[in-house]
Amino acid sequence: MNDRTDLPEDLLARRVATMRSSAVRDLLHDARRPGMLSLAGGLPAPDLFDVEGLRAAADAALAQAPREALQYGTTEGDTALRALLAAGLRARGAAVPDDAPLVTTGSQQALDLVARALLEPGDGVVVERPGYLAALQVFALTEARCVGVGGDAQGLCVDDLPERLAQGRQAPAGRQDRASASRADGRLKLAYVVTNFANPTGATLSLARRIALLEWAVRNRVFVLEDDPYGGLRVEGEHLPPLLALAERVPGAADWCGYVSSLSKILAPGLRIGYAVLPEWLRGPVVRTKQALDLHTSTLTQAIAARYLAGGRLDARMPAMREAYRERRDALCEALAAAFGDTLRVSRPDGGMFVWARFTDGTDTTRLLPVARDAGMIFVPGEAFYDAAPDRATLRLSFATATPAQLAEAVSRLVSAHRALRERAPAPDGASAASEQGDASPPDNPTARVPEANASAARQAGASAPASAAAIRDACVETALEAWEDAGMRGLCAEGRWEVAIGAIRSLDLHAIAPRD
Repeated sequence: MNDRTDLPEDLLARRVATMRSSAVRDLLHDARRPGMLSLAGGLPAPDLFDVEGLRAAADAALAQAPREALQYGTTEGDTALRALLAAGLRARGAAVPDDAPLVTTGSQQALDLVARALLEPGDGVVVERPGYLAALQVFALTEARCVGVGGDAQGLCVDDLPERLAQGRQAPAGRQDRASASRADGRLKLAYVVTNFANPTGATLSLARRIALLEWAVRNRVFVLEDDPYGGLRVEGEHLPPLLALAERVPGAADWCGYVSSLSKILAPGLRIGYAVLPEWLRGPVVRTKQALDLHTSTLTQAIAARYLAGGRLDARMPAMREAYRERRDALCEALAAAFGDTLRVSRPDGGMFVWARFTDGTDTTRLLPVARDAGMIFVPGEAFYDAAPDRATLRLSFATATPAQLAEAVSRLVSAHRALRERAPAPDGASAASEQGDASPPDNPTARVPEANASAARQAGASAPASAAAIRDACVETALEAWEDAGMRGLCAEGRWEVAIGAIRSLDLHAIAPRD
């Protein structure tokens, strides 16, 4: 008998056995360290929480209808809360009835429910590259195949979306045929897009592209799910209508689009209140799926949210909240520009919580992170937001939870970390990593001297060379295999899995692996 099959971890399902923890969630532990300045987590500013107003709403819920607030509720959600959420969507141009929103335990659950209801293993999902990390995790759990499509300052590049019907493939007619075809050829079923101030890039999908996306969905019979957690946090420019509102302009589009959002970013994430508006053919399966998972979202937090929204305090507080985020965005962008100049290209968003940036000198931000952590600040390396072949010169910086003075200090610490990394003896893979980014290294870039430095180090290694080589070989093999399996779980093809595996090897810190005399 093979002893390997007797290990308890062999009982784990394939879809979770190699699943990695979220890089962002892991960094939350570092954020709690004394003196740490975190620009990593996508957290709303706690100093903007309306504690007094929420306390009053909680008191009202327990005073006016305590038994209802503490009892089981319906899967669809609190009637009063749903009507208030629907009114908010109508104010943005979407003609939805009061009972249209389905209340979920955060918008993350809404995304999970839609994915469970739609996707079979191998089915295709369009995601923006780079895209929302937690969405990639959801799709990995369904064993779907991510189809990465790039974006720019105007959001997802809709012209680059695949044209399914143009390739001569027709959707099967019967239900059983649909299931068989899905397993056989991995039908492209879903397109997921964060339309306003995308995570991580901060880009907003333009009006023209929103309409083009709906036209593409109808033409190709692909369901588009709009995720809009940041839409209320626009700090400049004009609000754009959600896809639900624009669907009236595109014949047939109402059946091919849905909307999910949340109160987490504008009220409080601790309430765990999200919601989804879906066409009737999808709504029923999603409700039944939620019944099986958690019966319903907390009746108590729904009652608190309903009373808070009904009191009008959120609408009254939104202008001050937007102004606070605008001030913090400006402080971060200005500090980055002053500190790095042309070395860092910064995308300035019109709202939301994030600034997306890219080093032009080939800096690998995954290697930069531990140096920055030692300097007292953290960010999220861009690698975490790619389904495959990441751009390792990128990083995401959140400005939401820090004051302008703290943001300036965090940038100062980032500058120190960047300088320290550049001054270190380069890792053996430094030249290839910099070359991969496609940016020319300046003449005094130490990365340019990597081959000579490596040769000198090899000559000086002496008797330790075999041991070092063995350690590096074993680490590379282990890392490549882990990355290969992880990419397979995310539905990547063989070529994509090789890209991920090779990229994982390139990001290894070989100095930390090699034995030292």
